Amino acid sequence: MSIPISMPKQGQSVETCLLLEWRKKKGEQVGKGEILFTYETDKASFEYESPAAGTLLETFFNEQDDVPVHTIVAAVGEPGESIEQFRPVPAVHPEISPDRVEQPAASSQESTAFKPASSEAIATAGPAAASPRARRKAALRRIDLSKVAGSGPGGRIIERDILARPAIDGTSGTYPEGNDVVPEMDDTVSEVAVSKMRRIIGERMQHSLLHSAQLTMNAFADATALLSCRRRFKAENADITITDMIAMAAARTLLSHPELNALYRDEKILRYGHVHLGIAVDTPRGLMVPVVRFADRLPLERLSAKFKELSAQCREGSINPDLLNGGTFTISNLGSFGIESFTPILNPPQVALLGVNAVSLRPVGMEEGGFALRPHIGFSLTIDHRVVDGAPGARYLKSLCDAVAEIDANPAVRT
Repeated sequence: MSIPISMPKQGQSVETCLLLEWRKKKGEQVGKGEILFTYETDKASFEYESPAAGTLLETFFNEQDDVPVHTIVAAVGEPGESIEQFRPVPAVHPEISPDRVEQPAASSQESTAFKPASSEAIATAGPAAASPRARRKAALRRIDLSKVAGSGPGGRIIERDILARPAIDGTSGTYPEGNDVVPEMDDTVSEVAVSKMRRIIGERMQHSLLHSAQLTMNAFADATALLSCRRRFKAENADITITDMIAMAAARTLLSHPELNALYRDEKILRYGHVHLGIAVDTPRGLMVPVVRFADRLPLERLSAKFKELSAQCREGSINPDLLNGGTFTISNLGSFGIESFTPILNPPQVALLGVNAVSLRPVGMEEGGFALRPHIGFSLTIDHRVVDGAPGARYLKSLCDAVAEIDANPAVRT
């Protein structure tokens, strides 16, 4: 009996997954536990193991398709078995019949794209099934696309088809050096597909800026004690970083400033009695923010270990999406890159985000007169001014700077 294969659900917040690659082709044998396909959410990628042995009778979606969770994507069984009962039914708009759908007008952006004047008609002529890179090369080399046979899928004209033909005027299609060369004519350009995760990051950042009143304020804390603790930990072979210590200080200081440990959702302010701390992580696939639950309760060593565990899962692409939600406050550290100040973008529905900057020497007035240079660490705090005023944000920054300056006296820091 044939078995349907459905797109699994990874986490409560995931509604669709991107089907990355079929590891088995239609008609091939599949063993139980073999990898059938790979897929990704907006935060992580996964492998799907076949629940049964048999033949891959049909695949209902292509690679790079965005598939709703729990939707049947394939069927496994014995050759000859019916699979029609598993085939997904395409959604049809109930009020519009196919014969009444109007074709959209040609994109004005495409029609006004920069191309050589003498090549524009040639580059846009011919079959529509030509890749953008092929069209660009055809314009540069003045090749008529209608006379090119495509070697890509379904006869699609791709770049190599253009490169295999000589330019009409016998040239290589390159342009002389000079300021008259527009970027669109540069044949060294490469196209990078925008991943689902990159699209979602962009959408969320834009939504954050458009739908909140963001204010960023900056302050410096004396980092003498912070660096002293860091040297002591290194001498003891304890893998405690500056980020770990700042995270601990930030989380515990928030308990006295509940206005910032809050969410703004559905025109309601939700203030939390514990800190669920999101820490931004740079990964090969883009920015991720795993959440350390009850960070204010954790001793420094456990907080550090938990953060490193979640960071590793983010970079490997194996983190559970549920561990990327539920934060009440976020930290983003760009100090290791030498950044002295930046404007963090809020992570909605959170109302505050702390940017951690580089350590630098700053002059400090001495009691006996004159100045001395001491290390200071910079902080950039962004707040949602719809919910938090500048004064509460400033008070939190001052409390945090005081806590960092005296961090070696904090009993939570192991001695």
